[in-house]
Amino acid sequence: MEKIVFYEDRDFQGKSYDCKGDSANLDGYIHRCNSVKVEGGWWVLYERNNYTGYQYVIGPGEYDDYRHWMGFNDCVRSCRIIKNTKGPCKLQLFNRPNFDGKSLEATDSMKSFQEKWPRHEIQSCKVLEGSWIFFEHPNFSGRQYLLEKGEYRHHLEWGALKATVASIRKIMEL
Repeated sequence: MEKIVFYEDRDFQGKSYDCKGDSANLDGYIHRCNSVKVEGGWWVLYERNNYTGYQYVIGPGEYDDYRHWMGFNDCVRSCRIIKNTKGPCKLQLFNRPNFDGKSLEATDSMKSFQEKWPRHEIQSCKVLEGSWIFFEHPNFSGRQYLLEKGEYRHHLEWGALKATVASIRKIMEL
């Protein structure tokens, strides 16, 4: 069963809110978010209402401080459950928009594209199976972008302002 509990203060203190599904607006339940317990499922947290702003992908576990899920601040205004966390994962990456240019197929997480993709620019991609997280820096760090099954003709379609992707991680339910 998917469930996430938001706490206004660090170390699971202060006002809390139990969430069991997608929520486009958390403002009525919490004013800030400094810690989280994920009791089931994989979730993407958004800095702004209506699933916009910075994205933070988190799985089952306890996060006693927003920095432990790589948060930039204590703003979490919307969230949703991630689908396709079981089974195989596969995607095609392209260095040009509209699935053009040099391409690379991936079926596993990659901590760094340095050897295979020197410029770190991914302009478009096709998620053929599973769900993936793109990171702007190597070693799964920096801004995160969730990509679920589908086609993304331009990096703006997955919410990135720049085409910089230096590492990728497939999401697998543990």
